Amino acid sequence: MGWFKKALAKVGVGSAEIAFVLPKTSFALGESISATVLVTGGNTRQQIDTLSFELRCDYMGWEQLRSNGEQGQKRQKRRMTHSLVKWRLPDTFALEAGEQRQFDTQFQIPLDTPLSMGDGKIWMVGNLDIPMAKDASCEVFLTVTPDALLNAVFDGFEQAGLRIEKVSNQDVELASLPFEQRMTLVPVSGRLMESLRRVELVASRDTEGLQLALMLSRQGEGVGDALGRLVGANKVKRALTIPHDASPVQITKHIEAFLDKIE
Repeated sequence: MGWFKKALAKVGVGSAEIAFVLPKTSFALGESISATVLVTGGNTRQQIDTLSFELRCDYMGWEQLRSNGEQGQKRQKRRMTHSLVKWRLPDTFALEAGEQRQFDTQFQIPLDTPLSMGDGKIWMVGNLDIPMAKDASCEVFLTVTPDALLNAVFDGFEQAGLRIEKVSNQDVELASLPFEQRMTLVPVSGRLMESLRRVELVASRDTEGLQLALMLSRQGEGVGDALGRLVGANKVKRALTIPHDASPVQITKHIEAFLDKIE
């Protein structure tokens, strides 16, 4: 019977299990997470080599279906996974049948983590590396919200009459991440309704502060408007830097002054 249990454990039946215990599942950008990891033994004694963890997110990217050597190239759009941060615990131990062990781990939500907006997902993965047997894993989905600086930016655009209409995580080349989170804002009140059709916003961080890359689509009239949209003449690219130490009032003034120049 002992041999049979070991054989089952190798294919994952009655093997060790791992689970997370979190104080909450919603965290702001830059916030630290303290998690408890519960490891429970299966039907037989097993050696655990590594406890490893990842914070992952997903985005829409292109998958190449044919290699360059094949006739023609074919790609399709599909949901891709990106690892934002990886870490592990150094513990190596033997886990007796039915035994439960508890470990504590801590990590920080990176500032370039996409927000839990749109259809993108963020989740934490735990994995038990079990030699000569099927590894055990678990995952828990998290909600990531803006930090105070980014939240003040959203408030500033809202006070200017703009509201977030759409959010998407799209692949991008030559960037620190393989994707960018693009937010589409539309005017819903105020004077901007007459001059702007929409604003596409991408936020990133550097030593100077919060960098906002914006694509503004102007309003137009008649045939000229349709032609302008076709050739991109109605679109204007701009950038805005929000200092790390800017107060909510200062941020709102930065955004108002920026939008005044666009008009």
